[in-house]
Amino acid sequence: VLPQLCLTGIGCGDLFKSDTLLQAAAAAAWEVAAAAQGMTCVFGLPVRVEEQVVSVAAVAQDGMLIALVPHPASGVTSGLVHLPGLTLPLSQDALHIDGLTLAVRFPQQAGELPEADIIAVPGGEPFHAGAGEERMHQLAGRMGLVVYANASVRESTTDYVYDGQLFMLRDGWILGQVQPFSEDTLLVCDSDGTTQKPQPLPERDARYPYAPVPGPARDMWCCEVLHAAAQGLATRMANIGVKSLTLGVSGGLDSAHALLVSLQALDILGLPKDNLHAVSLPAFGSTQRTQNNAVRLMEGLGLVPRVIPIGDSVARHLADIGHDGTTPDAAYENAQARERTQVLMDLANMVNGLMVGPGDMSELALGFTTYGGDHMSMYAVNSGLYKSVIRMSVEAWARAHPGAQAAQVLLDILDTPVSPELLPPKDGQMAQKTEDIVGPYELNDFFLHHFLRDFATPQQLMARAGQAFAGQYTKPVIAGWMKMFFRRFFASQFKRSCMPDGPQVLGISLSPRGGLSMPSDAASRLWLDACNNMMNTL
Repeated sequence: VLPQLCLTGIGCGDLFKSDTLLQAAAAAAWEVAAAAQGMTCVFGLPVRVEEQVVSVAAVAQDGMLIALVPHPASGVTSGLVHLPGLTLPLSQDALHIDGLTLAVRFPQQAGELPEADIIAVPGGEPFHAGAGEERMHQLAGRMGLVVYANASVRESTTDYVYDGQLFMLRDGWILGQVQPFSEDTLLVCDSDGTTQKPQPLPERDARYPYAPVPGPARDMWCCEVLHAAAQGLATRMANIGVKSLTLGVSGGLDSAHALLVSLQALDILGLPKDNLHAVSLPAFGSTQRTQNNAVRLMEGLGLVPRVIPIGDSVARHLADIGHDGTTPDAAYENAQARERTQVLMDLANMVNGLMVGPGDMSELALGFTTYGGDHMSMYAVNSGLYKSVIRMSVEAWARAHPGAQAAQVLLDILDTPVSPELLPPKDGQMAQKTEDIVGPYELNDFFLHHFLRDFATPQQLMARAGQAFAGQYTKPVIAGWMKMFFRRFFASQFKRSCMPDGPQVLGISLSPRGGLSMPSDAASRLWLDACNNMMNTL
């Protein structure tokens, strides 16, 4: 059993409409069939059915194509497919092969699997943290053999990461498996072999419903978060042929996580740490604490620290446009963020690499990012992660490396208030604290998750948040920050409409390509009115 659309790749988009691609896929299907001597092979490809392109699972046996099973997302359940030298009907009927019944279904049909001796499930499911166990549980309720093969890590990582998971179940128990992101690409099992019971799904945290409760399950989940982001970056590097990265290290939380991700990506590719050009770029708002932590973190992770102060460059730019260089307005703040991006992108060009973006999904949701500054990068490794998840991931890494210098620095970074550091410090202390402006990130992430997952109404968000955060935030406080969330969320959609590529690690994304489809000028009035009404009645 091979994955869905494995002959072309699952992320071809509008290229599936190209006859060049469809004809090449049909020719390749015959090559697979010719190689399937003495076996039955299930694999995926796109075909044209009248005027529509449909993803199908083809069944080959002893050199012949014998069946084509349509993917349910197409809505096409019947019709003829004309391949070179053969016309086959679409069908979901079970096949009788060597005295056994074989049914082919897709993961989306897990709840309606037919009775059959063998059920082949060609997968094309993007990875999200915890997906491996969830897929097994979805398919474990069927008697007989279930064989699952997911799309590989070499798929496009424009918005998704694929993991190449493979497993075989017998009567709901595991016969064999290849874990997500394993280097193994082949699973061979004896159908009469010994089995083991799938692990139970972990309990979810009420305040962080996307994560397990604290403990070993969360630590494992955090490892998956970090690895998925790193795999997305590694695959992008491999697919476009670059071997170097640049990254700005601020001494803050997001860039610390992006640094860990970047180093793991290089490790996946077998490239040396020196291929990561990590740079501290202090400016008007940088405090001594964050500057020290940036340098110490790079040293602790085995990198040679590089510091490029940008204050003089920004001052010259402000003077060029007629700014007095002291008024702390939007131009004063954003010029620093844009200068950092320019330096890092130009450095990436010098080393023939990619500039890694550290901005996270929470900042994108709230618009707390400079358009064309930290909003932009060549691959945004944190863009599919809430700020609260990044905090969990960094904390888990530090716990897993007790005593290491990098772990000690990370613990201090976790203790540092989140800040863009774009205004001059006051008495050596940060002049800006992000959560004083936009509200607690744990609340914003809770709102964002439920809003993106099922478009919960403000009233539903209040009921859920009131229960999850009882004793921590009062309902008037929750309602006030919810209003701020919706005001900023709608006002900043234009930034997300042109956000760079980045991996969807939690199964939710703000990307206009694979996540949230929303006009840049959508009106927020209905949501704000609902928040106002709640605030007036609390």
